[in-house]
Amino acid sequence: MSRIPPLSELGEPRILIIGDLILDEYWWGDVSRISPEAPVPVLRVRHREHRCGGAGSVIENLAVLGAQVEACGLIGEDEAGRTISARFAHIGVDPSGLVVSADRPTTLKTRMLGGVQQASRGRQQVLRVDWEEDRPVEAALIERVLAHTERVLAKNPPTAILLSDYEKGLLTPELLGRVIAMGTEHGIPVLVDPGRSVDYERYRGAWLICPNRFETEQATGIPITDEKSASKAGAQLVERLSLEHAALTLDRDGIQCVSRGGGSMTFPTRVRSVTDVAGAGDMVLTLLGLAVGAGWKIEDAIRLANLGAGIEVSKIGVVPVEKWEIEQAAASDGGDGPSKVRGLTELKRILERERAAGQRIVFTNGCFDILHAGHVQLLERARGFGQLLVLGLNSDRSIRAQKGEGRPIQDADERGRVLSGLAAVDHIVFFDEETPAELVEAIQPDVLVKGQDYSDKVVVGRSVVEARGGRVELVDLRVGSSTSSIIGRILQTGE
Repeated sequence: MSRIPPLSELGEPRILIIGDLILDEYWWGDVSRISPEAPVPVLRVRHREHRCGGAGSVIENLAVLGAQVEACGLIGEDEAGRTISARFAHIGVDPSGLVVSADRPTTLKTRMLGGVQQASRGRQQVLRVDWEEDRPVEAALIERVLAHTERVLAKNPPTAILLSDYEKGLLTPELLGRVIAMGTEHGIPVLVDPGRSVDYERYRGAWLICPNRFETEQATGIPITDEKSASKAGAQLVERLSLEHAALTLDRDGIQCVSRGGGSMTFPTRVRSVTDVAGAGDMVLTLLGLAVGAGWKIEDAIRLANLGAGIEVSKIGVVPVEKWEIEQAAASDGGDGPSKVRGLTELKRILERERAAGQRIVFTNGCFDILHAGHVQLLERARGFGQLLVLGLNSDRSIRAQKGEGRPIQDADERGRVLSGLAAVDHIVFFDEETPAELVEAIQPDVLVKGQDYSDKVVVGRSVVEARGGRVELVDLRVGSSTSSIIGRILQTGE
């Protein structure tokens, strides 16, 4: 399988996204009984969470992946609209491109998810409730969107324009035609994630569209059953709509890309566990736009999108995919072991999302110079106290300060690579200080784990964890297992 280029080559391309903004609301809880009033499950809600959906999902995805994002869309004069605007500002996206309508609501989708126990096993959607208005947007509001687009193109042109059509009334044929014409005039590729029931003539002249299997069949009338039928459908779209590329997303069959001139390429997907297909199309548009905007070849852009979509469907709900997840998937596909080492800024962002989804964060730390059975036992026990284990690893400098110039035996890269191979460990972060006090303060774990040998010692970070309602767990360790004893035995054997 061909490898994608290093993600460092993506840089920070400037991308303009225009489309239907949706606020996704999640009510997380547990279901332990049936209502006595009716044969329906009773959801005991534990927390609520908001995420951006539709074009907003693409915008958040791009921001997380490091793009310079220009966002343009429509929101209502309501709490949902204000929430979207605030979320954009929080991730560094200028919300000034959001046009506010006084007479139509922001599209809001509320999903209620229940687990069968407090551990949230068997979590699934119980109900979804939609508030929306999908009639065509008034001409005056369309003109405001187009005016903002013209300002962006005149001031600092993007390297790609993305159009996300959820058929909520914003992407009218007039708006689409004018934006595509602007892109053509400026030499900027326009990529479209199309709607499923509209006339595809409205996308004529786009550089690329990426419909899914159902949308492609609806638009072409060709049932897609194999590579040949997919190529035929893609070729029809390219020819009929004057496209450069049609990237057909075919779920379990990967992506079929048909290009002007008759070229057709099949990109098989890697088999993954599918948890929720929501957001997969948004992720494909995100990564195609990011890669094309960075100047990647179309085949590399599609390989990247294929990887990202496979990761997205393994998550519950619409959740941004991080660069480290893509790098890990790419390494696994290429036969390399994945690295779980994160920078602190990246880790804090990851943990913020995991905690919002109700995950209990566990932390332990150490040198882990020569991995032995005691280490494995500690990590496996620690992982059992929550849903996510973060391992704080002493840097080489930190170990030398504690144990002398002869240590560590294995440098930081080697230790990080070895520990990344353990299923119990989810994330690894290095710290340079002699203790992990600052690290614990930064990541705020729910559970702090140390070996039982700390029962008569001060556990660094205890006060921080307990102050926020967390706890410290001391676990029994395998007798006689230590890096120092292993080094001693090696030296004795060598003599």
